Amino acid sequence: MKQITRREAMIQGGSVIAGATAGLTFPPLLSGCVSEKYDNADCENLLAQMTVAKAEAVRMSILYDNNPWDKALQSDWGFSCLIEGLDQTILFDTGRYDSLLMENIEKTGTNLRQVKTIFLSHEHHDHIGGLSKVLDVRSDVTVYFPKSFSSGIRKSIRKAGAQGSEVGSPLKISENTLSTGEMRSFVKNEHSLLILTDRGVILITGCAHPGIVSILERAKAISRQDILLVIGGFHLFSDSDSGIRKIISQLKELGVRYVAPTHCSGPEARQLFAEAYGSGYIKCGVGRVITSEDFC
Repeated sequence: MKQITRREAMIQGGSVIAGATAGLTFPPLLSGCVSEKYDNADCENLLAQMTVAKAEAVRMSILYDNNPWDKALQSDWGFSCLIEGLDQTILFDTGRYDSLLMENIEKTGTNLRQVKTIFLSHEHHDHIGGLSKVLDVRSDVTVYFPKSFSSGIRKSIRKAGAQGSEVGSPLKISENTLSTGEMRSFVKNEHSLLILTDRGVILITGCAHPGIVSILERAKAISRQDILLVIGGFHLFSDSDSGIRKIISQLKELGVRYVAPTHCSGPEARQLFAEAYGSGYIKCGVGRVITSEDFC
């Protein structure tokens, strides 16, 4: 089993092509919104409502990814991650093909009925493709999505019996988690998930279309904490080695202690991050389970 590239995924099926090309317009035409503004008072009020989780309790299972890990699972272009050990179980994104996601869920013994919240990072099919099947199993959830999401997705969430919640400004998702708020991108507006722990913030990204550095800067500004770990798609598969090295340097300057680039990060970026971060690099793929033993 090998890594599935974006090009291969595009050849396999039209869904990801439509999702990718749909974003090749300016954001005002795409969504009619810009990055929501926030101020220090907003952040203080937000943090006052939250509690900090024990980092040792956090468990993140990658259910969908184009990078292989567990040979029993299928890899495909897309991303989904189950987050456990917090005040509630969260499903971050739902991959591209619903049948493949559900197969991986079954093989990993994942119990979707424990999921309380679904967090959709952005409206590309390789991140929301499995949503309807998940809602067939577990509809008593709240689905958080960027304010720019289309009416069609919103209607499908309501039709399934789930509660939809649009995200503009930074928002509390659960007692231990919050959204960065929708951030503007030339490709697709996106928001990322912050987990507040006693060791620092764990940041989970879908594709990092607004830029991984910009997302991390906002995460630090909102949380008032250092970044313990950043995991997910960094969207560096088409960047030059020099550009990737610059980003790695910026992440180190921001104090990011552990990195787990996957999905659209690209093999070159993963290799360069591994070289630069050493023991602070966490290799990922579908079926990988990340716990405090990896980042504490």
